[in-house]
Amino acid sequence: MRRLVVILSVVTVAVGAPGVARATEVSLVMDDGVHIFASLLEPSGTPPTGGWPGVMMFHGLGGSHKDLLPLAETYIAKGYAVFIPDARGHGSSGGFVSLDGPREVADVRTEFQWFAGLPDVSDTQIGAWGISLGGGAAWNSVVAGVRFKALETFETWSDLYQALFPNNFGKAGAIYAFAQSVPTERIDPSLRAYVPQLISSENLPVVRDLLGARSSLRLMSAVTTPSFLFQGRRDFAFDIDQATAAYRRLAGPKRLYIGDFGHSPSRFPGPDLTHILDLSVRWYDRYLKEEPNGIDKEKPVQVASDPWRAAASFATVPKVKRFTIVRSGPRALTPKGKVVYTFPPLNRTVEQFGPPVVSVTAKSATNWPHLVAVLTAGNTVLSEGGTVTPSGKNTWSVKFSLISDANLLKKGTRLSLTFGATSTVQNIANLLYLKPVPDDARLKIGFISLSVPVLAKPISK
Repeated sequence: MRRLVVILSVVTVAVGAPGVARATEVSLVMDDGVHIFASLLEPSGTPPTGGWPGVMMFHGLGGSHKDLLPLAETYIAKGYAVFIPDARGHGSSGGFVSLDGPREVADVRTEFQWFAGLPDVSDTQIGAWGISLGGGAAWNSVVAGVRFKALETFETWSDLYQALFPNNFGKAGAIYAFAQSVPTERIDPSLRAYVPQLISSENLPVVRDLLGARSSLRLMSAVTTPSFLFQGRRDFAFDIDQATAAYRRLAGPKRLYIGDFGHSPSRFPGPDLTHILDLSVRWYDRYLKEEPNGIDKEKPVQVASDPWRAAASFATVPKVKRFTIVRSGPRALTPKGKVVYTFPPLNRTVEQFGPPVVSVTAKSATNWPHLVAVLTAGNTVLSEGGTVTPSGKNTWSVKFSLISDANLLKKGTRLSLTFGATSTVQNIANLLYLKPVPDDARLKIGFISLSVPVLAKPISK
């Protein structure tokens, strides 16, 4: 049964070139009385029998539906109706942000029912498109049973705890930036008290449950919805592994594109936007319009070059080989200090793809609760990561992964690995890992190894 939703306001405006589309600003009432504002955009002309196929687009944290209007024009021009809501607690919508929890999933379900009930829109040919927070909303809605016929996600997560707390140590800077993108008074009161704990990596069992309830990875083996995952080569919030883990589990038709875009240090859109939109439209044409355009017959995984020129295609997630560098000899580390290992120049050009892995053996006369490692080439941060360290031991060893990303490393490149309590010891502007250690903490690093995954053959030049 379709839920009755009241349209409070209707204003028709022109979008893009004359005659291309008509836009209607609407306000929908959710089942708890909260108003959700949105744009409905339809192609001009007479809809096909059964109505226009549709795409629902979901924006990122701190954004609004207006952010996606320029991208929506691509789909409208190809004969799709597009519906773009302001997420709860965003833009003109009411309510509180609860980070793609059950309340937001209920909103998406109601929005879907309203969109599918329009006389000019097909009720069987609707796809989801989501970026960052919107990608999380799309995934969580699909696993909750919202009947999207196709799905596309961009620079988003599949396991939110693993994305923000890899190795059980939080990316404080990224978490703080995300929290600041929404006014405090618009955050759900039940979540507001956890924000300081998220930033400071405290109360992790509760944090894990909180973020786990907003993650879809554990349920993806049951998802048969045709899904196209677009993820960035260099995204320090939601890295490549967030997409590859989901891609491997999905049961239905699927594709994966690793592109030249993302959260910081990248941006969206990137230089490969035209290629991305071409893939995106073809995916919807195949699974919403059911056009036999061959996209389901192509190699399903692509990795973009950087700088952007083209994309290399693979039958599976690319396999990698690893090279390992080892160093030993005691190095003392203080709370505000750093230890830097600089390695010999590379003897050939390689393309890192995936998470570098760091191993450390150290001695600590006093408690040193966590360790951060930053991998650089010159002034460029290639990857970084942190981990909690064993407590109650004078000598210990840890092995931890850094961010999973992709970087071209040319012959002659000198890699450096910087250790400290925070990422700022590498560069004051590196604000990803910010939690300090106690002022009286002391550490002596005795052995380190760096294992770097590389593609069989570089795809960038």
